[in-house]
Amino acid sequence: MDGFSGDLQRFAVVAGVLAAVAGAAACGTESGTASGVPPASGAPSGGPSPAPTIASPTPNPSTACSADGVSLSMDRPDAAMGLRATWVELRNCGTRPYRLNGYPALRVLDENRQPFDVRTVKGTRQIKDAGPKPVIVEPGKAARIGIVWRNLVTESAIPAVNGSYLEVRPAPGRPVLVVPANGPLDLGNTGRLETTAWTPVP
Repeated sequence: MDGFSGDLQRFAVVAGVLAAVAGAAACGTESGTASGVPPASGAPSGGPSPAPTIASPTPNPSTACSADGVSLSMDRPDAAMGLRATWVELRNCGTRPYRLNGYPALRVLDENRQPFDVRTVKGTRQIKDAGPKPVIVEPGKAARIGIVWRNLVTESAIPAVNGSYLEVRPAPGRPVLVVPANGPLDLGNTGRLETTAWTPVP
């Protein structure tokens, strides 16, 4: 066998080995895809659920424009491991600026608009709360609060709260507004509803 023939034979052997390795790798990839295993996304699996982020879909349901020149609306709650959170938005539908400062007064109402025994907590660590500060809502503009609660039942003898409405007094001396809940206000028997202060809607 001359030198060229020997080199050719060795090349053929190496090429065959490389082809076999490439084929095996391709089969492995196809098998992984067929098994339904998704590619890695960089996010760990099986970790603790994050706190609600409160997305901002189109607010619904809402109230009509009040004699005070404002309307209220509530987004559908976001939930994570029994923790609920949502926005309540106040829109100035009148012709004059509407002044807010700090936290609203809230009550959870049943389907007959009777209040439950629920304590409203000013401030929350579950979502961002800028704290109390003056907010002027110009006509056509809006401000909002975030409300947070847990769907937790620990005492079977205490009736669970499933509110149908939220009563909001935006500021001291202002008339109350009642907005239908966009999904149940299911506080279990925690008796606790947390709220942020009013902030302008970005």
